[in-house]
Amino acid sequence: MPRTTFPRRPGQADTVGGCMARTARQILNALAHQRSVHVRSTAELAAHVDSAAAAIDKKRRETGQEVARRKPELRTVTRAECSRPIELTPWQVLHALARGYVLASQGMGRGLAEHWLALKYCEALHGNRAGSMDLTEKGSSSERWYKAMQARELAVGFGLAAAEHIVQQRHPDHIVSVVDTSTVLRAGWALGGAQRDKGSRPRPDYLIEAWKPGEPSKVTFVACRGNHQKPSKRTSRTGSTTIQQLVKGSELTEGMQIGPWNSTPCLMLSTELMGQGGVVVNVLQSPGEVLLPLRTPGARGNADEEIRDKPGIPYPNAIRIPANGAKRARTVDGFQVPENDLDWFGQLLARTAAAGFTAFAGGGPTTARYLTARQGQKHYAAPTFAATSSFHDADIEVGDKKYVGTDHVFRMETMRIEAFSGMVPELYELIRDGRLEEYRQAAYELRSKMHNSQAVGKWNGPISFHEDGTVMALSILPIRRRSTSRSTF
Repeated sequence: MPRTTFPRRPGQADTVGGCMARTARQILNALAHQRSVHVRSTAELAAHVDSAAAAIDKKRRETGQEVARRKPELRTVTRAECSRPIELTPWQVLHALARGYVLASQGMGRGLAEHWLALKYCEALHGNRAGSMDLTEKGSSSERWYKAMQARELAVGFGLAAAEHIVQQRHPDHIVSVVDTSTVLRAGWALGGAQRDKGSRPRPDYLIEAWKPGEPSKVTFVACRGNHQKPSKRTSRTGSTTIQQLVKGSELTEGMQIGPWNSTPCLMLSTELMGQGGVVVNVLQSPGEVLLPLRTPGARGNADEEIRDKPGIPYPNAIRIPANGAKRARTVDGFQVPENDLDWFGQLLARTAAAGFTAFAGGGPTTARYLTARQGQKHYAAPTFAATSSFHDADIEVGDKKYVGTDHVFRMETMRIEAFSGMVPELYELIRDGRLEEYRQAAYELRSKMHNSQAVGKWNGPISFHEDGTVMALSILPIRRRSTSRSTF
C-alpha cells in the first residue's frame, strides 16, 4: 500500500537519521547567540613548535633539502590578550570570513564565490552545552573531501576574528582593517605572467592595519590555518596537525618584511574545529612594531590620490638579515617593502581596504577605482555573469538606522533566506566619492555607535556590525503563496 505523506508546514522540523533537524528559524537563532571561542597560547605550545621545527630541519638536511626560514623567536601572546575566551556569535565569525575573502580573487563569478562564501557554513556552527562555539552534527560529519575546504575556510573566520581581537586589545583606540596579502603584493611584485612562481612563495595570509586618524598606522602579519584533529594523547606532541600548522605559519610570516628585518609583529593561528570542549584557536606571536608614515588629508601622498603599480620591487636577495653572534649579515629572497616605499605602501593598504569595503557592499566600478591594474581593476570594471553578479542596490533598516549594500536570496529547505552585506550609507558615500581620508575620520567618530543592542533586538535574524562600517545580516523572507491554478501557454 502506498504510504500517505502530508505536506510539511513552513518552519516545521523534520527528522534526519532519527535526529530532529533544525528549522530555518532555529538555525538563524543559533547564528545570533553569543558563544565562547577558546584561545590557547602557552609556553608549552611554543616549546612544541620549536621542537617540531628542529625535527623538520634535521630531516631536510639529511635529505639534502634547503632548510626553511622562520621567525627567529616565537612567544605566547600576553595574558591580557587571551586570558579569557572571546565572546562571539557564529555570524560574527562568518562576517570575518566574508570580509577576508572578498578580494581574494576577481573571477566573473565573484558575487557568489566571494560575497557569500560564508553562507554554506550557516548550519555548521552552534553552541554546545557549556556555551562554547562548536561544530554542529552536520558540520562535524561532512565528507572527507569537504573537510579540508571547511578547515581552510573556517580557519580564516576564526583566525581573523581572534587576530582582530588581539590587535584591538593592543590598540584599543584604533580601528582594524583586514587586507588579503596576495591582493596587496600584486601591486608591487608581479605575481602573474613570467613571475607566476612567486604566487606560491611564503608570505602571510593577511595584513591587519590598526589605524586612527592623525596617527601612523600599525601593521600586523597574520597566518591562519585550521584542522579537524580530535583531542587525543597525540595532540600535544610535536607531530600534531596544530603544531605543524604553527610551524608553517612561522615560515609564511618570515617571507614578508616591512622596513627593517623582523620588525613587523606577526600572529600565527591554528584553529582546532573539534577541540576539547569546542572550537579552540591556538596562537603564537613574533613581536615587533611597524609604523607607516603619517598621512595628512588634502596633502600630497594622502589615500585619496590614485596610485600606480610598482612591479619593479625586487624579490631575489631583497631581505637583509643583520649579523647575529657568529652569523654574518646576509641577504635572502622575500617580499620586502623598502623604507623608501613605505609612503606608497601605506596608501596601497588604505586603498585596498577601501576596495574591500565597496566590494563587500556590491561596489563594482567603485571598487575598481581603488585597485591598481595588477590588483584586478579590470575585473571589477567589467560586468559579471547573470546569477553571479553583485550590485550596490539594496538596503535594510535596523531600528531607526538604514544600511546600503547588496543582497542574495538562498534557501534552507522550504524557507527563503535573504543575505545582506553593506555599509553605513554616509561612510559608503564618502568612499564612493573618492574621499577616503574623510571616510576614516567619519568611521572613527561613528565606531562607538556601530553596536546598538536595542536595534539588533528588533532585527529578525543574525546581524553583525564592524567598526569599519560594514554590516552583514540574514532574515527570513515572507512565505510565497502557491497558486492553486496552473497556467497554460
